[in-house]
Amino acid sequence: MVKTPPRVYFSFRSPYSWLSFHDLRRDHPDLVGRLEWRPFWEPDERFTALLTEAGHEFPYTPMSRAKHFYLLRDVRRLARRRGLANAWPVDDHLYWEPAHLAWFAAADQGLAEDYSDRVYAARWLSGDDICRPEVVQTILDDLGIATTIDDLLRSPDIEKRALDALISICEEDIFGVPMFLRGREKFWGLDRLPDFLAALPDTAEGEPSTVPNLAVPKATAEIGHAGGCG
Repeated sequence: MVKTPPRVYFSFRSPYSWLSFHDLRRDHPDLVGRLEWRPFWEPDERFTALLTEAGHEFPYTPMSRAKHFYLLRDVRRLARRRGLANAWPVDDHLYWEPAHLAWFAAADQGLAEDYSDRVYAARWLSGDDICRPEVVQTILDDLGIATTIDDLLRSPDIEKRALDALISICEEDIFGVPMFLRGREKFWGLDRLPDFLAALPDTAEGEPSTVPNLAVPKATAEIGHAGGCG
């Protein structure tokens, strides 16, 4: 019987995903490459239609204004605790496909971790708008990934893998990020990262690292609690 590897659902939109990625790289760098990373993003009209055709509906939950402002303060507090000076990107036009579909191209070349680090830094440290294809293209170029965003968005292979990723979100009932899974056991949010690590048989968990939380949209799969967006 093949065991499902421990996996992480993440979103570049989410500050809590960013902080959990930061903590894993800092405290457990050898583990990062052994986890199965699965992108989570709010689909555009095209992928929403494809998801509907496949018999699924992406989980959306409206976020209140009060929760939004709480998250702003919470993320700043958590970032400062890690010695990070975070920026607050302004998302004028939500279009998450470029950043998340390009992740597949980076993963194909063994550069998923480096790519993720660059995208998170662009969004959460520099305040860049990663919904703009040219911002993502610059990251691909800097990493030497020889493809264009236009080609990725038109690629049937990337489209299928992206749709499979969205279907996986629905089938595994992933309501927020970061979501850590060991088998069927779920750990939602940055504050559950130490528990997830403790559940891994070959991970020596020391002092628990600080817990982050997810980014803030208007209406999206819930992206906020103590350390998680969704």
